[in-house]
Amino acid sequence: MHRFLRSIPCALALILAGCGSSDNLATPRPPTAACASPTPAQAIDRSLVVDLPSDSDPSTDPTPTSTLHYTLLLPARCPEDRFPVVLHSHGYGGSRLKALAASGDLSAVRNAPHFPSIEQLAAALPFHGYAVISFDQRGHGDSAASSNARIIDPLLETQDSRRLLDWAYDNADTFNFERQTGTGIAKDLKVGTLGVSYGGGFQMTLAALDPRIDTIVPNGTWNNLLYSLLPGDAVKLGFDGLLCLLGATGGVVNTPVVAALCNQVGPGNLLASTIRTRDDLVTALGRPTTRPRTVTAEEIDPFFFTHGMRYFETRQAAGAPWGFGEAEARLRPVPALFLQGNRDVLFNLTEGVHNAEYFGATGADVRLLSTEGGHMNPLANQVEGTASCGTVNGVDAVLAWYERWLKDGPASGVDGIPKVCLSVAATVEGQPGGTPAGLALERMPAGSLTGAGALPATLASGTASVGQLLGSAPSFVPVLTVADAGYALAGVPRLGRIEVAPGPNLLPRPAIAFVGVGIRRNGSLILVDDQLTPFVEGIHDSNRSQQNGVVELPAVGELLEAGDEVGLLFYEQQVQYAAVVSALSLPNLTNVVNFALGTAIPPIGSALDGSLLAAPNPYEATVTDVALPILRPGEYPGSSLRR
Repeated sequence: MHRFLRSIPCALALILAGCGSSDNLATPRPPTAACASPTPAQAIDRSLVVDLPSDSDPSTDPTPTSTLHYTLLLPARCPEDRFPVVLHSHGYGGSRLKALAASGDLSAVRNAPHFPSIEQLAAALPFHGYAVISFDQRGHGDSAASSNARIIDPLLETQDSRRLLDWAYDNADTFNFERQTGTGIAKDLKVGTLGVSYGGGFQMTLAALDPRIDTIVPNGTWNNLLYSLLPGDAVKLGFDGLLCLLGATGGVVNTPVVAALCNQVGPGNLLASTIRTRDDLVTALGRPTTRPRTVTAEEIDPFFFTHGMRYFETRQAAGAPWGFGEAEARLRPVPALFLQGNRDVLFNLTEGVHNAEYFGATGADVRLLSTEGGHMNPLANQVEGTASCGTVNGVDAVLAWYERWLKDGPASGVDGIPKVCLSVAATVEGQPGGTPAGLALERMPAGSLTGAGALPATLASGTASVGQLLGSAPSFVPVLTVADAGYALAGVPRLGRIEVAPGPNLLPRPAIAFVGVGIRRNGSLILVDDQLTPFVEGIHDSNRSQQNGVVELPAVGELLEAGDEVGLLFYEQQVQYAAVVSALSLPNLTNVVNFALGTAIPPIGSALDGSLLAAPNPYEATVTDVALPILRPGEYPGSSLRR
């Protein structure tokens, strides 16, 4: 969710990095503006009253209408010019773009960190022949004065976007927007979408419910918010706390369910460290003292699950309606370019894989690029990389994609974008990696692989015993040793089952296993792509709400060296799942991280940095049917390295 992070990476910790050159992609055609005195490029602020309530929660005493605020970023134009529209929105805690870029020069943008580069590209699109409508989501920016944020609710936020497109059609002649005729679609426009995180989430529900969307380009967004925020039935306290801090400092007006959640897990609650599991959260939200109101267990799943593509796909597979006024609950073919970070610790790459698979199953042209960017946790010392996958430059890929689908360019113009490109740059202690490298594939591998170029990697059963010594090294369970160089760990790791049992502990609380794919190299341990998944005490044979009969870990990419031992790492504690503490709630906080945003953010730290006592978490974990994807690029069918 960006500023649901034009916030965290772009400013959260001044996360700056750079990465490689670009594969051959089509050069976008310049805008026309060929008359003697074109209207100059300009930014125009507007507002629109929509016939949608301020909230659907009756406890907020909702008003019958809401006001959306948006800015038109318009190219230089002649009366006869018509431009495709790109509908853009911001991240959680952020607000719309209000100014054009200084020019269309993207030389610096190409090597900026992933999320900031996409925002900078959006501001420059008018110089490349596109009209941009950038808007404040409800509860954000100027729109917060009349509405509450509901985390891209298809009944409200998605309908807001549709009202904006109606307005754009009605005013197309005034602002030189390109209408489409003869399509059989009411008020049809040539329109695509763009945004990161929260600004990526709005695109997919809109494409599902509005037939006018010609293409989407989501960056770093979710497939299933229950999986994102409560993986393995554990609360992702690190990023959940950061998001709540961003919302508070960004002036977000949340609906009561989200406000109550943030009051429990956000940095303003000194007891946030005690809310570790789904059951803990349900209990805390259900107390009569919860503010702004009590939230029942029955509310949590429907609120978050219905706001993502996993819900849409599950309902479609069951032949059931989505329930948002659609004519047919079936995803239509929408060309989609997904950019997702494999070091993103909020919305991991496996979420991008599922989004791409759902849209790709329609027969549409769908591509997936993984990057070294996305949602970085500064408390884990993460630094964001660029939007590129090896030599496939992400900014150029987006421009080529729009040229193809919004300007009817030749299909060959996107030949440089692989069907799947998986970043396999080295994991370097939170940094974006060493030499950029991308692995082009026909599809994302999953589980153990067989056939040409594959190195089967399975473990029937393994056990890890994790003690209660805070700061101790993780336990490593090897799966195989790679004898030769030239292989890559690439794709979605899978487990048949994981069982977590508590170790000896004086504190009566559930154990949580923190599990990631690891490499033991020359005696040192590497947590690949900084990715961990928690599993609360008990038996897990699938991910909650994923309904695919297997436990999936976040997709990862890493080039391997001869002698590498590849396996699983088990942590007793980990900063990604530790509560965030703020100077607002703990004035004498030490070891803090300061991060610069457009709004003032107080110093923050982790509950593991010594500011609070971390309770021990001993456990024993048993895994069965471990299956890791390992292949040799160039030999595995359809694969090649881009570096």
